Amino acid sequence: PMNNVDRKLNEYMHQWGARSVPFMDQQGQKLFETEQSLTAIERLQQSAALRSVMLLSGDNGVGKSAVVAHWVQSLEPKAYRALTITQASLSASGVLATLLTKLGQVPGYQRSVSLTRMEDALTQLGSVIPVIILDEAQNYTASAMEEVRLLLGLNLPPQPVFALILIGDNYLLDALRLQSRRALYTRIAVSHQLQNMNHDQVEAYIMHQLKQAGLERPCFEPAAIDMIAAASEGNPRTINLLARAAWIEASQKKQDTITTAHTQSALHIVPAARDKISVLATT
Repeated sequence: PMNNVDRKLNEYMHQWGARSVPFMDQQGQKLFETEQSLTAIERLQQSAALRSVMLLSGDNGVGKSAVVAHWVQSLEPKAYRALTITQASLSASGVLATLLTKLGQVPGYQRSVSLTRMEDALTQLGSVIPVIILDEAQNYTASAMEEVRLLLGLNLPPQPVFALILIGDNYLLDALRLQSRRALYTRIAVSHQLQNMNHDQVEAYIMHQLKQAGLERPCFEPAAIDMIAAASEGNPRTINLLARAAWIEASQKKQDTITTAHTQSALHIVPAARDKISVLATT
């Protein structure tokens, strides 16, 4: 049975003529393409083809994981096998066990057994290139990172046995420079940093997100977009949270345009933007 919140959201969607709640992560959504996201995808593809190591960094909420997920979906399954690990708290043995499980193998009780099974699994892939993706890589321990680095040279092949994509925050590159992780740092072939969006991109992004929900018309006053752009500093996650809260605020008042008043209310709700209220009030 539908609860009261679901009923309200359905009522709001019907009111706007939307097929889904705007500014929500939905399966099958199209990626908002910018020059820098397209460059990131191009570099990801090159890294996979060359079996090299790439670091994709950026602020929390800038869209790193979304870009990589979009790219993974585009990979040719006959050429690549993506192995994504999102549990950054894994130990070295945990990383090895997770990779084996994703390759359809049973982890061994001893590291030597697991490594033998890893070699067998990679051999079975033949010409298919494994692409290991570590999300939130800044949270991995030095020993877990070292395990991944050692796997790159498994059985001393003439070339790395897989491509490695590290996704992390802006401090990850500096962290990898430390002596304990230096061996992996020296293997990074490409480092790409995603930046927050500028004002024009924010406006285009808001329109893109509205279209994903089936709304083709402009729904925000220009001044409301200005406010969201300033308060979010162009961060996609914060934009989504603010715009969705403003949309709900307008829906509750049965209004069909999102104004600065609705956006101002949203600023008080979203913690990531709350500290901007005083600044915006004086501008």
